[in-house]
Amino acid sequence: MNLELSKEQYSIVVYPHKEIIGKVKAIKDVLADKVGCYASRNSEAHITIVEFEANPNEFVFYKLYVLDFCYSQKAQNVSFNNLVTSNGTKAIVLLPSIGSKLYMRDLLRNFRIGLKSMDVVNGSGAHISIGRKLTPNQIKDANNIFEEISLDFVCEKIAVRKFNPLRRQFEVIYQFYFLGNPPKKGQLSLFG
Repeated sequence: MNLELSKEQYSIVVYPHKEIIGKVKAIKDVLADKVGCYASRNSEAHITIVEFEANPNEFVFYKLYVLDFCYSQKAQNVSFNNLVTSNGTKAIVLLPSIGSKLYMRDLLRNFRIGLKSMDVVNGSGAHISIGRKLTPNQIKDANNIFEEISLDFVCEKIAVRKFNPLRRQFEVIYQFYFLGNPPKKGQLSLFG
């Protein structure tokens, strides 16, 4: 008899306000009208911190880690205003401004430090994907679509998302707001 619990896919992300999610959806709609279908077309705006697989018992530890991390995090205004298209990565992404880049780098790094001994896949640097797995022609067409894009929002929450195999998308199952409290005595990490 196999007593091993099945694992499911999860991701932990910085999750912007609904207004920003709507603006990114509108940008993706414009891109789709111009270049056709592409990967990440239906994915909600987010900034990936880590992805992992966990059974229900393991998942509890990740959820508690996020809750503990958010306890002492302070919300901050960020701006994503640097649209980059790349044939090398076959992607179009929105990167943070110079000032926001430092905050986002530190936020993601500090979160990941506490999970260093866990079996997680780190996301790349902070970015909001507009399109992925684009052909060279799609990227060429996209270069002429957008002018300036600036998304400004308060970075104030982290979401835990679970992969829905029927929709082939991650769906938010929990949201945790930054509480801005002083760190708990001895608070470094639950896992490191």
